[in-house]
Amino acid sequence: MAPGHIECHVCGAANDRGTERCQSCGARLSDLSAELTEEELYARRHQPDEFDLRWVFISFGLFLVVSALVLGLLPMLIPPYDPQGFPGIMITIVLWFFGAAAINYVSPGKRFLEPPVGGLLAAVPTMFYLSRIADVYQLSTGAYVLGVLMAMMMALMGAFVGNLLRGDRSNPPPTTNKRKRSNRPKAA
Repeated sequence: MAPGHIECHVCGAANDRGTERCQSCGARLSDLSAELTEEELYARRHQPDEFDLRWVFISFGLFLVVSALVLGLLPMLIPPYDPQGFPGIMITIVLWFFGAAAINYVSPGKRFLEPPVGGLLAAVPTMFYLSRIADVYQLSTGAYVLGVLMAMMMALMGAFVGNLLRGDRSNPPPTTNKRKRSNRPKAA
């Protein structure tokens, strides 16, 4: 891209720097060329960074490995432990919450969408495995779908918690538009 151009955040087309709208799709470009104030940067501190497919696959791998260990290997080591049915779904939900928190804690930037998408990809083999091992506690397909949705929601919440645990070292900027107190006497 030429130095005098700005890339559209919607379609990726190159536009001249002074252009208010994208010549290709019509999206507003003024927000991209404007500098953000300290207050605006502080207000955006919990907004996600760009979507990174690499962290989706890292999330997918982590969720799949941890689920395989806890749902598949642990019952072999501890015979009374049986994760079939509802307990297996609840274990998966808890695992994905803590996994997403860990991913967002260690990742550079804020990753709110990548863990739930990775969790959705890992949900298919995990829920299939849970339905295959169910011999006593048979659940409906709807229960597994609901479990997937709950696990994705908890992965999203875990990602936000991981971001909060990492901490925001910056203090809020001083506000410049404080109201001045009037010295006029109050009307009775």
